[in-house]
This record gives sequence, C-alpha cells and structure tokens, in this order.
Amino acid sequence: MPKFSVREQRVAGRFLIVACLLLFYALALSSALAKSPTNDEPAHILRAFALIQTDDLRFQVGHAPFSHRLIGVLLPTEADLPDVGQLSLWEEGERLQIASQLLWDSGLNVDRVLFLGRLPIIWLGLLLGALIGSWALSWHGRIAMAISSILFAVSPNLIAAAALATTDLVVTATYFATVYAWWQYWRSRRVVWWLMAAVCLGMALATKLTAVLLLPVLFLLTLLFIRRGRSIWRPFLAWLFLLPAAFLVVWLIYGFELGSVEGLPFAAPIPTYVTSWQSVMGHVERGHQAFFWGDLSGDGWWYYFPVAFLIKTPITTLTLLMVALGVVIVRRDLWYTAAFLLLPVAALFGAAMISRLNIGYRHILPTLPFLMVLSGTAVILLRRWSFTRVLLILGLVWYVISGLRQNPHYLAYFNEAVGGTSQGYKFLGDSNLDWGQDLKLLAETMADQGGEWTVSYAGVSDPVYYGIVDHVLIDFESAGVTFANANPPAGRYAISANHLHGLVPDADIYDWFRRRPPSFTLGGSILVYDVEEQRQGQWVAQCLDPTPLLTPEDVQNLLGSPDLRHLSFDCQQAFVLADGGSPGWFILPQADAWWFLKHISPPVSDKLQLVYRHQATAGSPSFDVYYWIGADGGALSEGWLREAKLPDGKAVRLPYAPNEIAQLEGYQIDGEQWLTLWSVTSQAPEPLSLRAHLYTEEALPPLAGDSLGFSSEQWREGDRIIQRFIFPGESTAIGLETGMYNYQTLELLGEALQLPKN
Repeated sequence: MPKFSVREQRVAGRFLIVACLLLFYALALSSALAKSPTNDEPAHILRAFALIQTDDLRFQVGHAPFSHRLIGVLLPTEADLPDVGQLSLWEEGERLQIASQLLWDSGLNVDRVLFLGRLPIIWLGLLLGALIGSWALSWHGRIAMAISSILFAVSPNLIAAAALATTDLVVTATYFATVYAWWQYWRSRRVVWWLMAAVCLGMALATKLTAVLLLPVLFLLTLLFIRRGRSIWRPFLAWLFLLPAAFLVVWLIYGFELGSVEGLPFAAPIPTYVTSWQSVMGHVERGHQAFFWGDLSGDGWWYYFPVAFLIKTPITTLTLLMVALGVVIVRRDLWYTAAFLLLPVAALFGAAMISRLNIGYRHILPTLPFLMVLSGTAVILLRRWSFTRVLLILGLVWYVISGLRQNPHYLAYFNEAVGGTSQGYKFLGDSNLDWGQDLKLLAETMADQGGEWTVSYAGVSDPVYYGIVDHVLIDFESAGVTFANANPPAGRYAISANHLHGLVPDADIYDWFRRRPPSFTLGGSILVYDVEEQRQGQWVAQCLDPTPLLTPEDVQNLLGSPDLRHLSFDCQQAFVLADGGSPGWFILPQADAWWFLKHISPPVSDKLQLVYRHQATAGSPSFDVYYWIGADGGALSEGWLREAKLPDGKAVRLPYAPNEIAQLEGYQIDGEQWLTLWSVTSQAPEPLSLRAHLYTEEALPPLAGDSLGFSSEQWREGDRIIQRFIFPGESTAIGLETGMYNYQTLELLGEALQLPKN
C-alpha cells in the first residue's frame, strides 16, 4: 500500500473537505430551488422585509432578529420590491395575514424572493461544515475530519434546514460555533478565541430564545478548568465577562432598541426580547397539537425527541456515534474534549424532552454538529483491523449514495429502520415531514399526469400561484367537508400528511384513507390515493344509543348515498343483516370488539369491515362505520344449534317457521347468553316482540327475558335478526322457550318453540 507524504496528505485532506462543502452546497441549492414555501417561511420573510425596510421589531415577538437580518441580506437585489409599510393590512393585520398579502397579493416573484432569502442560510451552512471539519481535524486528525465532513456533506437534516429561510440552521451554526470557540479558547488561552466565543454567543442568543441554554453549558464547561490549588477566579471571570460582551452583540442586532418593560419605571434595552420570552413561555404552557406514532396530543411525550432522533438520523451516523461513545468511555484522555461535545447535546435533549412542544426534529438539530465531530472518534477503533476499515468505507459509501438518492426531499427523510421516507407519515408529522414544502411538486405532477384530482393541502402556499386552479380543494377552515369521507367517490386524492394525521378541525376526516396504503407519495409529505370506485349499498343500520347516532342527512353526507334504507337497532341486544345479505353499512358506537362477531362464522364475519372511525367532537359523537360487502344471509346460521321442540313435545329441525312472519334458523348458547337467529319472510302486521322464558332444573316458574332489539315495524322480507337474551348468574338452565307475540295484547303469534340446552 503506497505511503503518502505529509504534504500529500494535507492536500488530500483539503481537497476532501472542499469537495464535501461543495457537495453540501449543491444539494442544498437543489432542495431550495425545488421546494415551495414552508409553513414558517412567509412569517420569516415578512420579518426580514420589516427589518430591511422599516427596522420594525413588532413581528419579532416570540423570535429574535439575527436570522431575519441574514434572510434579508439579498432581498434588496430583487427589483420592484413592494413597500411592506404600504400594504393595506400593515397597521391592523395579524402577522400571518400580512405575510400572505406580501407573498401572494403584492406581485412578488415568490420563488425568486424565497431563494434570495434561503441562499444566505446555505452559505452559513458551509461555514458550519468548515467548523465541523476543523474541530474533527484538531482533535483526531485527517481521517476523523474526513468522517465528520462526509457525515455533514449529505446530512439530510442539515441540508433540509439549510435550504429554508428559517431560524433552525442559524441557531445550529451559532450554537456550535460558540462552544467550538470556547473549546479553542481553553486550549490556547488566546483572547481572540474568547472574543469569538462572545460574539457567537451574542449571535446565538439573537437567533433563537432556546440558545439561552448556552449560558449554563458554557459555565459548566468552565468548571472543567478549575484545578486544585489554583485560583478559581480566572475561569469564572472568563465566563462572567462573556455575558456583557454577548449582550452588546444582541443589543446591536436589535438595533440598540430601548423601550418600556413591564415592572420597570424606566426605559430598558431590548424590551422586545423580554416580550418574546413571555410569548414563548405562554406557547410552551399551552402546548401544541402534534402527531406521534398514531396518536395526537397537545401535551407531548417525554420520549418524542429520542425516538425522532433514532428514526430520522441516518443509520450510518447512529452506528459511528455508538462506536465513538464506546471509545470515549474507555479513553479517559478524551473526556475533556468529549465533555464539550456531549454537554451541549445533553442540555438540548433535556430541554426538548421536558417541553410540551413536540413539533419537529429541528428543535434538536443543534446536536448534530457535535455528534458528527464525536463520530469521527470512531476511527480510533475502526482503523485497527482491515475488516473494520472496509466496513467503514462501505458504510460511508452507502451513506453518500442514500443522501444523493434523497435529493431534494430532505425535510421528509426517515431512515431505513422504519422503511425510509415513504413510510415516515406513519410515525411523525409537522416539520419532521410535512411543512407544506411540496405544493410545487404536486402542481407539476398534476400537470404531467392530468386527470381529476382532489387536493387537501396542509400549508401556507397559494395553490393558485402554482397553477392549481380547476381542482376542488377541500377547505376545512371555510367550506368544511366536501366529500363522503367514509365512502369517497372514485378519483385521485392528494392529501398532505398533516391532514391525514388529523391536524385539522375534525381530526378524523381522513380516517378512511388512514386504513389503506397510498398509491405513491410526493416528496414524502403528500400522499396520493387512487380510489377505483365508490362502494355501493342498499341500507344503513344504526345502533340506538339511545337514539340513532347520526341524522339521515349526516349519514348521506358521510356515505354519499342518497337512497339508502335507514334502520335502527339496539346493538347490545341484536344484530341485523338487511335485505337478504345485500351490501350495506353499520354505524355503531366505538368498541374494540362486538359480541356478535364472536358468534358469526369467519366466512361471514370477514365480510364485515371497519372502514371509518370517528372520535367525538363538539358537534359530533364518536362512532364506527362498518361496511358489509354482501353475502348470502343464510350463511349466518352455519354451525348453530338446530334441534327444537314444539309445545306438544314433537321434535323439529331448524329452520322452522312457527308463524307466517319469520322463521327460526338456529340458536347458540354462550354462558349466560342465549342467541336466536330469525329470518323475516313477510312484513309484520302488528307490533311484535320475542318471548324468552328460561326453564331451570328446579321446578320453578321460568325466568322471563323477553326483548326485541330490532323493532318489527322496520322488518322486510329477507332481513335476518340475531337476538341476544342474557340471564345473569343462571347456570342450571335446561332450555329456552321462544316465539313471537304482540307486545300490546300479549297474544302469541303462532307456535312457541322449546330450545334445549343439551
């Protein structure tokens, strides 16, 4: 194996890091050009306009302006920019309304302005990559630098953030740069690194409020340099004087703002920063509705971010990180520098895990640069053996190939452990997956493929701007539900993952679609379903609870069928199969399992499918919709008991018609339950009920349990009824007498039948 000189190694290392930076730049540019505005970008663009044109800080509440000053750097190069101060909503409008008017109603070239806002963030990403490579090189040499730089170059999460005009990449870069400069200061004790740490700390604090975590992190890292027998003042003062220096940087970025602060009798610097903290703490207290692994909650999950990290971080990165952690644990000489890498990560994860805001991996994004540098430490172990070196090379090659294949859909990235990007919608939502970024892709796909589409888009972009004009948009905010959501008509449906998850006023609008895989996805965030045909049925049977769950009008809207036969029955007492087993629907209260499914043979029960589940809302009850595919109703009695006796003791074989209205087809006994199966042969001319007299081994009067869960005035020829009679605590039964009678006159209709227990 040829040996390279130190100079050749140095040149190769520089070439590699430049190549990694260029690759990152190309991929981030590709993503930035491909994606439509994400949900947060219009507000950030508005803040940038407000700063460069008016220096107005009123839109900074809940945020900090450094990112917006970066986003606004190139905006003046665009010709004919509108004056935001002249917008009709400027004085009285709400922030998102003004942002919408600015982007979509003022004649802007939205894609170009958006790109100009995104480009400085990409440039900052290149600086971040250079710092990652530099720290890895300083710590463990060129091979470690190569590993860390490659991890950076095609990192889906960093590329996704760099390609957007938001705060996430900016806080990641400034957070990392602050700790890196602090590490360099304590290595060299050079004042220039102290100044760099102070400036970076100020920029981080002026980027995102969560950067305040740097204050305790830097303090704890300072304690590492307090040595026994030496003065503690120098380390402490080095940290303490960071604070006023960083404050001056923050104040500069806020334009040396002075104003009133609640509780103070005098004007104070940067009152907007104080107000922002109040706004953010209120948001944290209220929580934020989020989707996680099939559940919706506004309270959050403590394990949300660890799981998000495991399924949205590439497996190669996770593997190298685990090896590196093992190396660090064993090598005590690495602990000091490892503390600079792991303590900031621990602080970020800890703060995220106790927060109720579970809306995206981006909240732990600043951990990635530290972990990439740490991952380079894996080279200490992996370079020892030939096979581990081969595995390392193969792993990095696979990592690069996977990153290139992901282009440009980095925001929706999920690793192979959960099936990749196309399966991500099953696990997470919001900015992990669907931030409204794929409207442009949807418009292009619709134009290429043609046909009729129905679109439910979860984003802030204007569909009309991208040419989606002649297609029905399902608008929950104004028009409500515009389709039969438990029985969609045939057609192609494009549904944003956030809407599918239920992040809409009625969370279960798309439950029908949740129960089947999409035909394909667009960018991972928009799911496309092809419905071949709308299901047909002749009837709908609703459970009485104690009245029908839905009105006939609601049922028609739900199922899209105007001419259904409407039935109601007591689902605790009876089960009804209408019209000889023809297709139809059941609308039932929610239950994990119904008693009647246990007593219907599998070939029949398999025809009954849960197609839609709706949780209770302020205006609608909870219910399940089952579709009966259709089958011969006679199959219901397969396996049922068929021996019976007439009152004179004569044995008969079921089915048997004791009258002209219905015949008994069979019965079952299940502990305290007796079930009888009846088929209707003609309409009932009088109000009927079913007799249930249970005889026991003791010579006592029978136990009466007469009931009918499906009223006789609804009967039609071909209907089948399973009636359940329950006799609690009775274990000495020898038989049941049943038959039909007029419940007003108590007159028996035809004969009674004796059903033996054995």
